[in-house]
Amino acid sequence: MSQTYNPQASIGIRPRTLIMLRWFAVVGQSAAILFTTFVLNFSLPLAACLAVISASAWLNIFLSFSLNSGRFSKPIYTLAQLVFDLAQMALLLGLTGGLANPFVILLGVPVVVAMSALPLRNALVLAALTMIAAMVLGYFALPLPWINGARANIPDLYVMGQFAALITVTSFTAIYVRRVSLEGQRLQMALIATESVLAKEAKLSALGGLAAAVAHELGTPLGTIALVAREMTHALPADGEQAEDAQLLVEQAARCREILSKLSASGAEKDPVYARHSLLDLLEEVASPLRADGINITTRADEKGGRKDMVMPALRRQPEIMHALGAFADNAADFAKTKIDLSGLWDESWVEIIISDDGPGFSDSILEKLGEPYISTRTGGDEKGHGGMGLGFFIAKTLIERTHGVIKIGKSPKLGGAMIRIIWPRLEVEAQSII
Repeated sequence: MSQTYNPQASIGIRPRTLIMLRWFAVVGQSAAILFTTFVLNFSLPLAACLAVISASAWLNIFLSFSLNSGRFSKPIYTLAQLVFDLAQMALLLGLTGGLANPFVILLGVPVVVAMSALPLRNALVLAALTMIAAMVLGYFALPLPWINGARANIPDLYVMGQFAALITVTSFTAIYVRRVSLEGQRLQMALIATESVLAKEAKLSALGGLAAAVAHELGTPLGTIALVAREMTHALPADGEQAEDAQLLVEQAARCREILSKLSASGAEKDPVYARHSLLDLLEEVASPLRADGINITTRADEKGGRKDMVMPALRRQPEIMHALGAFADNAADFAKTKIDLSGLWDESWVEIIISDDGPGFSDSILEKLGEPYISTRTGGDEKGHGGMGLGFFIAKTLIERTHGVIKIGKSPKLGGAMIRIIWPRLEVEAQSII
């Protein structure tokens, strides 16, 4: 949950993807040139155009044999290929009318690809080269091909409009693609962090079961060692050195048994009784680690309708719920002034947990975005130097949703600070009877 997000990081692209896109461009450019020449009877430098297109084909053939197309290439290599594509497109447009060519909009394609796959600084370099290429095409380009070799009369105002349209469309598309790509990258990193949390919880549970098994297996031989050592202390002279060694064996055996008993307790979650707890016990387990900080934490569990004849539900012990509630409670402890309240409510259909504090609460500007990855829950941090949950809130929310829970966020009417309500259908969290 402490992973950092770097917006300048390379999203990455495989050479195979660029090779495939370049083949599409080769086919499309060849079809357009041949159709214009032999179907529309436009006069254009066919040999030169086909030579420029063949350069892309030969580059693709070379890259297909020289690179591992299944791996992500370094940003500098990807940038070099996109610079080649930009130069190839600019030269082809220069042979077919420059900015007057209706296909001039394709000059911005390498920039869009760079914005989705390269660090921002590399994409900006390619954007600058694209603008330079567009300006050069405005002054140095062959006339636009026309029917039967006639010369098209293209006003300068139209050429300027083409330049403005190219820059506008390329900029808008590139910025949009960049935003979408970064959001996807952020979401992917957050989901990876979530999976890491779940894997950690599962590993701890497995280690607990292993510890319980080891403690059980070692209990009998350790008891035999302790028994023999005690008999040795009785049989040996009290003032001899061997008696001191035997007494030391007794003490160390007792210490080993104490350690094993703790290991056995830590692995007790494999026990069917330990695998369930009451709603109030759940809240106490979440609150216990935070009480050492000196904050007043209260826990309570009540039936929603105030009825006294309903038994408090026993809940299944789920690592996702334990971790998420712990994260929410820890965040409340970071920002609370003096009080935190953990409340549990239930009825015949629902189970609800409310975590509230007397801190500054959530700002209005962040409430609508809360739950997105890397959105900090409280701006400016707190007096203890904490800056909010950010990714931690996204992970906790994802874990709750995996257990079919719903999270509602607002202001605590009781304490005045932040309030988080988690609601589950009772059937999703209630433990089955072990009787």
